[in-house]
Amino acid sequence: MKASYSEFVELGGQRYHVRRWGNPQAPTLFMLHGWMDISATFQFVVDALAREWNIIAPDWPGFGLSAWSPGGYSLLQYTTDLDRLLDHYSPHAAVPIVAHSMGANISNIYISARPQRVSHFVNIEGYAPVPEFFEGSLGQVVGRWLDHIAKPGQGRPYADYARLCERLQQSNKRLPPERAKFLASQLGVMGDDGLVHIAADPLTRFFAPISLHREQLIELWRGMSLPVLCIRGGRSFISKAFEHRQEDLQERIAALPQGREALLEDGTHNLHHEHPEQVAQLIEALLEQ
Repeated sequence: MKASYSEFVELGGQRYHVRRWGNPQAPTLFMLHGWMDISATFQFVVDALAREWNIIAPDWPGFGLSAWSPGGYSLLQYTTDLDRLLDHYSPHAAVPIVAHSMGANISNIYISARPQRVSHFVNIEGYAPVPEFFEGSLGQVVGRWLDHIAKPGQGRPYADYARLCERLQQSNKRLPPERAKFLASQLGVMGDDGLVHIAADPLTRFFAPISLHREQLIELWRGMSLPVLCIRGGRSFISKAFEHRQEDLQERIAALPQGREALLEDGTHNLHHEHPEQVAQLIEALLEQ
């Protein structure tokens, strides 16, 4: 594995953990993880990149080693975090962003607001709003969120890292054992109770449910004047959600002025875990534009 190191920065009163790979003098590449994930899980893609990069990968607040937010979490608040991080690490130059799932949905919003800050965008499974993802009326969804904020719970602990590794392989049967072991070592943290807990604030398990409408996403994507590549897994829940809504999906991709989609037929949602070599090739091909 390519070596990484950690650094901590305090911006706007918030403490961020940032993982770094590569040569600080090389071209900068930001990597933004998804929900219930952390920066270290880009390791497999980083290992597969052919070129030399200065890779900057933060843990979002509430995840990994970054500070927690007692007021809960939302995609809009995370755009503030991204703005601070880009201003800190690349104040004078636009940077490429590779982002997965939640990180990509944050980027969808951010790029529309700060188009001059991003040069290229690789969107891995960041297609929100996803059809029928939230069940019930808006009032019911908000009510469930308020209930969760009041009593977030602690999530399921594991007896040891081996049990967490088994759980990861149960969730994703395409995950090789050595990758599952690495992910468990990074995603889990030993608690004072002697059990292994996921390195995430319990409040992150349910986000503030006010998100984009389909028409708003299309408007955002129409305004992206940079090269964009959307990568989707053929077996992911995203693909299943759009199985009978192909016109909707095609309209979204067509809205990107310089965008296209790559479908990895055998991939599920965590393509960067399952197919890092293919993902790395697609990333570097886009960045050559």
